Amino acid sequence: MQQEKFWILLSKKYAKEATSQELSELEALIRQHPEWQYAIQNLEVLWEQKPLFDLNKEEDAYLSHINKLRDNGIPFEFGDTHFSDLRYSSGGKNTRHFRWLAVSGIAALFIFFFLLIFNTGKKAKTDAGAALAKNINEISTKHGSKTTIQLPDGSRVWLNAGSKLTYNKEFGNKIREVALSGEGYFEVIKMEDKPFIIRTKAVDIKVLGTTFNVKAYPEDKTTETSLITGKIEVSVKSRPSDKITLKPNEKLVVENETPGPAEIKPRNTSQPVIAISTVRYNPDEGLAEETLWRMNKLVIRSETFKDMALKMERWFDVSIEIKDKYLEQKEFNVIFEDETIETALEALSLNTPFKYERKGKKIIIYR
Repeated sequence: MQQEKFWILLSKKYAKEATSQELSELEALIRQHPEWQYAIQNLEVLWEQKPLFDLNKEEDAYLSHINKLRDNGIPFEFGDTHFSDLRYSSGGKNTRHFRWLAVSGIAALFIFFFLLIFNTGKKAKTDAGAALAKNINEISTKHGSKTTIQLPDGSRVWLNAGSKLTYNKEFGNKIREVALSGEGYFEVIKMEDKPFIIRTKAVDIKVLGTTFNVKAYPEDKTTETSLITGKIEVSVKSRPSDKITLKPNEKLVVENETPGPAEIKPRNTSQPVIAISTVRYNPDEGLAEETLWRMNKLVIRSETFKDMALKMERWFDVSIEIKDKYLEQKEFNVIFEDETIETALEALSLNTPFKYERKGKKIIIYR
C-alpha cells in the first residue's frame, strides 16, 4: 500500500497538483524507503529530457500504458474515473478532469518505466537501462526547499536550498565522483579502494569516509568546507600544486573569483585568499553551526545585510533589494528557526530600524 501511495503522490507532484500536506507525505515515504531515491533520480532524467504528454494523444498513451501494466500482472485503477467521462478543454469545468487525467497518466508512465528499469525478469529492462545509462543524474533544489539523497554506494547527501548535485554513469566503478553547486552535507561510506571526490567551481575535495559540509554557491564571496569527522584533502583549483588536509572541526574558506566585465575589470593575477578556522559549535544543539541548516535553522554570524540577503533569498524563496548603503553594510548575528520572511525582517528591524515593502516575492528594504 505504501508503494501505491508513493507513486500517486509522486505523480501529483510532477503534475503540479500536490498539496503541501501531500508533498510532506511524499518526503516522509522517501525517508522511510531510501532505496526508492535512485529510482526517482532516473525518472527525473526521463522527465527532464522530453515532455511525457502530447495533448492530442493523451488518452491513447494512458490506455496503452495501463494495458502494459496489466499485461505484467499489475492491477491499476484510479477509482471511478472513466475515459468516457473525460473531454479535453483549455479551461472551464473540464479542467479538473484533464488534471486528473494528467496525474493518472504520469503515474502509469512512472510505474511502467520503473518496471522497465528495475524488474530483472522483464525483457524491456535492457533497453530502458541502456537509455538511462547515457544520462547524467542531476538532483536540484529550488529556493525555499531542501532534500536528502542516497547515492548508489549508500552515501547520503543533504542539499540546501538553491543547490544542484550531479553524477554520471561511472559513479562507483573505480571512483565515486559528484559535482556540487550550492550547499550540501555529506555522510560518505568508507571505501578505501574507491575515493569519493566532490568537484565545485573553486575547490575539489577527496574523501575516503567522513562527514562534512560544503558551501559552494557561485554567487557567494567564498567557498567553505567544514569537516565534522574523518579526514579530507582539498585542492584549490587556482593553486593546483597545493593540497590542504583538514582535521575534524576545521573549516577551510577560499575566496571566490569576483565576476565582472573584462573591459572594466583588470585581470586579477593574485592568488585567492585561503584561511583555515575552527568549526563553531552551537551550545544548545551540540552541533556545528555550519550544519544547522539541516535542522531548519539559518545561521548568520558577523555578516553584512547585503551578504545575509543572499542567504535569505535562497532560504525564503524571495528577491531582496536594499535601497540604503548604510543598511547594506550593517552586520548581524542571528539564528532563524521556522520564521516566515515577515517575522524574520521584523526581528532584524528591532536591532537596526528599517522599513520594507513586499510585492509578491519581491522585497524592498529602506530607511
